[in-house]
Amino acid sequence: MKIDTLVKGILDKKKKLIEASNVCSKSIDFWEKKANRLFNEMDEAEEEFAFSSDEDIEDRCTDHLKEVDFLMNRMKLENDQLDLVEKQIEELETQLCLAFAQYAKKQKK
Repeated sequence: MKIDTLVKGILDKKKKLIEASNVCSKSIDFWEKKANRLFNEMDEAEEEFAFSSDEDIEDRCTDHLKEVDFLMNRMKLENDQLDLVEKQIEELETQLCLAFAQYAKKQKK
C-alpha cells in the first residue's frame, strides 16, 4: 500500500475520533453544569430546612441524592468513553509513526 493512502486512512480515522472526543467533552460539560445546578438547589433547600417538616426534608434529600447518583453515573460513562476514544487516537498516532518509520527506512535503501 502506498504511504499516502495509508496516511490518509489513518488521518481520516483520527479526524473522526477527534470529533467523537469533542462530542464526549461537550457532553461532560453539559452534565457538569447540570450537576452544579443541582448542587445549588441542594444548598438552597438546606437553607430552607429550618422551616420544613422532617418528612419534607427527607423526601427532598432522597430526590436530590437520586439525581446526584444519576449524574455521577452519567459523567463516569462519558469519561470512560472519552478515555476509550483517546486511547484509540494514541493507537492511530503510533500506527502513523510506524508507517513513517518504515517509509523512511525504505527510502534509505
